[in-house]
Amino acid sequence: MSQFHHQKRRRKQKQGKRSASLNLVSLMDIFTILVFFLMVNSSEVEVLQTSSDIKLPDSNSEQTPENRLTISVSAEDLVLQGRHVASVDELERTNNVIVGLQKELEYQASRRGEIPEGGFEVTIMGDKALPYWLLKKIMLTCQATDFARISLAVNQLQAPAAEEVQTAQAAAAEGSAS
Repeated sequence: MSQFHHQKRRRKQKQGKRSASLNLVSLMDIFTILVFFLMVNSSEVEVLQTSSDIKLPDSNSEQTPENRLTISVSAEDLVLQGRHVASVDELERTNNVIVGLQKELEYQASRRGEIPEGGFEVTIMGDKALPYWLLKKIMLTCQATDFARISLAVNQLQAPAAEEVQTAQAAAAEGSAS
């Protein structure tokens, strides 16, 4: 019985000479919406991958970070590009240079080729409660391995509007006058 229905349908198709067509209007609408969505949601802000135990300090800096080598420092670990290089507990007893970090930075430098003027670039992403002695050791190790162009990762705050700055300056002037 199903064979009979197929034959009947084929006869009707041959009589009408109706060809199959593809409706591209709805497909174009979907792609237009997709392109618009991607354009609106793309931005020039670079997002660094942070772990939940690192709380970055805040800053009003207008300068945006570039894509470069990243050193993440938490309360327990020192990580370079996702690879564990040292434990913070062990670093208290070491000299100025962190050996594990130095070896990994030397490896990264060998992969990058010739040393640019001023050295290679590196970003240190550390918790805002990071002790100064640890930050100093990390920076010294970076400089010893030709990663002398060091940036610190921060959370960017919105710069205050000009009116707010003028109001704050006026309030400060009134406070100092009295």
